[in-house]
Amino acid sequence: MPESVYKVIELVGTSTDSWEKAAAVALTTASKSLRDLRVAEVE
Repeated sequence: MPESVYKVIELVGTSTDSWEKAAAVALTTASKSLRDLRVAEVE
């Protein structure tokens, strides 16, 4: 089985409504310049 390589990046999004909207804003912005966003972890 071939080994995979992953790049870990940190995104920051803001929203006055909720953390869900903040995460959506961050992912929407990141998706404009990054490809194949597949896994997200929210802290």
